[in-house]
Amino acid sequence: MEDIVVRAENITKEYKLYNSEMDRLKEAFHPFKKCYHKKFYALKNVSFEIKKGEKIGIIGSNGAGKSTLLKILTDVLNQTSGTLETKGNVAALLELGAGFNPDYTGMENIKLNATLMGIPQNQLEEITEKIIDFADIGDFINQPVKSYSSGMFVRLAFATQIFSDPDILIVDEALSVGDIRFQQKCYRAMDQLMKNKTVILVTHDTAAVTRFCKRVIWLNHGEKMFDGNTIEGLHKYQEYILHQISDDKSTFGTHDYDDMLDGDVEVERDERKESIEVPDVVPGVYNKGNGDADIYQCGLFNDKYEIIDVLEPGMKVHCIIRIDFKKTAARPIFGLSIRDRLGNEVIGINTETLGVKLESASGKVEYDMSFTVPPLNKGEFSVAMAVANGYQDDHVQLCWLDDALVFSVPRREFDIPGLIYINRGNVKEYVVKEN
Repeated sequence: MEDIVVRAENITKEYKLYNSEMDRLKEAFHPFKKCYHKKFYALKNVSFEIKKGEKIGIIGSNGAGKSTLLKILTDVLNQTSGTLETKGNVAALLELGAGFNPDYTGMENIKLNATLMGIPQNQLEEITEKIIDFADIGDFINQPVKSYSSGMFVRLAFATQIFSDPDILIVDEALSVGDIRFQQKCYRAMDQLMKNKTVILVTHDTAAVTRFCKRVIWLNHGEKMFDGNTIEGLHKYQEYILHQISDDKSTFGTHDYDDMLDGDVEVERDERKESIEVPDVVPGVYNKGNGDADIYQCGLFNDKYEIIDVLEPGMKVHCIIRIDFKKTAARPIFGLSIRDRLGNEVIGINTETLGVKLESASGKVEYDMSFTVPPLNKGEFSVAMAVANGYQDDHVQLCWLDDALVFSVPRREFDIPGLIYINRGNVKEYVVKEN
């Protein structure tokens, strides 16, 4: 049986909310214990188990209870009820400033944290060198931490925690502060140094969760909504967010979307002369929009309108979708995105970014978007597609299908890593003359 390093059972965190400090005093001294507060549950009966070596992503919108849960896991907060068991040393990179004394230098904070983590004195010098090298903040290592920028701070904080060799590493949104090079450096470190350790990652970056975590826990208003496969969890979370956006735009009809934007190219609707068989949407692909439109058929075609599922870079491809508009869309937008096998978005386009204005739509309509396949490397890819109503920065999702289509790109002359394939180039050799 695999080791369970974190076991949470019915974790609840309750806060008492008062309208004023006077109400707090009234409740404290009331002879009959009259209640003047309202109960707020930051967490409510949250249960889960984490096995040794798992990489877990915790997702949820602001106020979902993610930070509260992490603070309980690190003993910063105590739960109101429920039980929590952790096995091994826990290192946490939560809020900027937590665990560091701002008046101490970076070097002094390294030694302080190493002592608190129980690192033996004979290992301290070696670990300190690794931390300084990884953080790469130069002479600032001997300056007070309060003089650091947020990026420098998180570099030192992350390096200090990961080189303390914890059994469980908890990382909050702090990594988003660093630049892209440091973020990539952090994920490589978590891949290598934390290979057999447990990592709990809290972030709004779905690409990071997809790349690093095989399991996600989705929290919403303090309750656990999902615990399982990353891709499935992110789909459910994105579906919820899309519905929330649609609900927030209940006054959508007050906008005049019949007005054209400057630079729009209006598309005239026509009847296709040739008959094209477009496949039905495969079972199991669900509509994540508000239901006012339904994409019921879609496919990828070459220039002869033959259906294809193997795409060559540079090939002209037609993506044809057929939509049933349940309600009239005054200003429809059609778009698609190509994703790799991990769900990372490679490219996304829509009619707005192409400068194309579609006519108002109702009933059954077909869209034919053509594009040239970018220089993708070999592999399997999926196509997500959506139809909205409105403008690029102000719209309602009518229908959103993840993984509606799949295609592959064959291996080229050389087997190289990465998403993009670079064709053979030229190299010239020169002799460098010494001055």
